[in-house]
Amino acid sequence: MDEIAILKAIVREMQKGVLVLDKDGTILYANPFFMRNYAPHVEVRGSSIDGLVDSVPLVGAIAEVLKKRKTTGTESIEINDRDRFFKIRTVGLQDTESNLIVFIEDITEEKRVEAIKKDFVANVSHELRTPLASIKGYAETLLDGGLEDRDKLKEFLRIIDKHATRMSRLIEDLLILSRLESHDVPMEQEPIDIYKLIASITEGFKKHAQDKGITLSIKKNGRVPDVLGDRVRLEQVMVNLLDNAIKYTPQGGKVDVIVRYQDGEVRVDVKDTGIGIPPEDMPRIFERFYRVDKARSRELGGTGLGLAIVKHIVQGLNGKVWVESVPSKGSTFSFTLKPAR
Repeated sequence: MDEIAILKAIVREMQKGVLVLDKDGTILYANPFFMRNYAPHVEVRGSSIDGLVDSVPLVGAIAEVLKKRKTTGTESIEINDRDRFFKIRTVGLQDTESNLIVFIEDITEEKRVEAIKKDFVANVSHELRTPLASIKGYAETLLDGGLEDRDKLKEFLRIIDKHATRMSRLIEDLLILSRLESHDVPMEQEPIDIYKLIASITEGFKKHAQDKGITLSIKKNGRVPDVLGDRVRLEQVMVNLLDNAIKYTPQGGKVDVIVRYQDGEVRVDVKDTGIGIPPEDMPRIFERFYRVDKARSRELGGTGLGLAIVKHIVQGLNGKVWVESVPSKGSTFSFTLKPAR
């Protein structure tokens, strides 16, 4: 067995950067992953790490290890450089031309997922704590003598029912999202007349829109073929998008649904003249529990999970979803799906 050849193959295929440095910080070897991700189109061997990598904290950490002149042992360091996170592990060598082996791993995505998990737990706790506190408070008031006042009894029970409904919706959305993210929900792939399906759902929202003084319309641009999809899940997508559009559009506004066949895909736009989304919020709008206006969203009964569910359903059907918006002028949520033929 050729151990040298095996070791070379392992280092060559590693999905993290590997550097071998001499005592002056000159690079004696860099694996392909490092060259692709940190120094493309640059002659690495014989260069100094300083100036080759654009992360000052990363270079500084490696320089600090070299300065200590460690000839044996290992050291592991995590570095935060602006919006990027790195983990570097250094291995000191003895009695060789080389002085240090450096393993560099970009853990930005790992940190992002970790932060999302922390936010998720905090958000769920917060979302459940508020209605639970209200239910408990009103229940205690009733138990402490409020049952005799019929008017108060009816009002308190109405409030308890409202908060219990909100908790039920939140738990239901959490279960749906959890199943979508873990791919426990099988997606049907059947031909669907998408325009007919969307027209039916839009019709069901017309009374709600009229009650708010909003004009709701749907139109089809040209011939639209059937799509391959899951009827129940697509209904869920449209219900969430229409509910949001009407919810955040003031009285006198409009919500237009447009269905068309464009560039080999079926495209659906839900366009409103509502409050819009600030540019800084756009990248996070499809995240779980992310709300532009938290107080208003809760007041209107939103769980903060609707758009995350929309994203996972559309992506699960091999489609794309995005949003375009101008603050105070409105938003357009769009998604595309593959035609059935």
